[in-house]
Amino acid sequence: MKSALDLFKLDGKVAMVTGGSKGIGMFYSEALADAGAYVAVADIDRKTVAETTERLNRKHPDSILGIQMDVSSRDSIREAVKKIDQRWGRLDILVNNAALFAVIQSRDTPWSIPDEEFDRVMAVNVRGIYSCTAEALALMQRNHWGRVINIASGLAFKGSARLMHYAASKGAVVTLTRSMAMDLGDKGITVNALAPGGTSSPTFVEIHGENAMRAKAMINSRCIKREELPEDLVGTMLYLASSASDFLTGQTIVVNGGDYLH
Repeated sequence: MKSALDLFKLDGKVAMVTGGSKGIGMFYSEALADAGAYVAVADIDRKTVAETTERLNRKHPDSILGIQMDVSSRDSIREAVKKIDQRWGRLDILVNNAALFAVIQSRDTPWSIPDEEFDRVMAVNVRGIYSCTAEALALMQRNHWGRVINIASGLAFKGSARLMHYAASKGAVVTLTRSMAMDLGDKGITVNALAPGGTSSPTFVEIHGENAMRAKAMINSRCIKREELPEDLVGTMLYLASSASDFLTGQTIVVNGGDYLH
């Protein structure tokens, strides 16, 4: 039987974080490496992939692999998984973090979302998770042990009139998580979701400004009266990635400072 501390160790495990070179994903990538995992930082942004990979490799030499990848393209995902196989010959943890959010315009009316934007949000936020998981399964099943962590959102439960398509996509992630868990439990792979509240990620702040995530109304609605930071999410993510969560699957854990109680 593992000791309590050993349950959380990820030594020798291989993880892939989609959208892992910037925003909250960058914090997930670094936390997994700090916990002992080898990490594939996969992102569509070639520039930030190079920057984050270089920075993390200085801290964790030879433990980080940067991959330019588009989660809406099966060929791109397939090539990324192939690179991980060539480098490490295994994949244990998949963090499906890539999503369209910060770049989406908040509209005065939810009834003016262009079809192209609606379809793009679904292609990245929902189909991207399905495709990444499907392409990773053969490699994950080699050791009959795996963790799939899908990043949902508190808006899956609260809804959002101004971001109707985004909220709908994250509701789909919750249901997709449950459906995946039903098929993969007997294959040694657990599937769970992490649903952040409104978080002051570097990407969101860069686009929308420092005050966007610090509105008094948002903070006052929480049991814990402060803004949510990326660092608030990594502990739950590491729990879901580790042996400590061996008997947990199909669940969504909401980390929002008690904005609402789920």
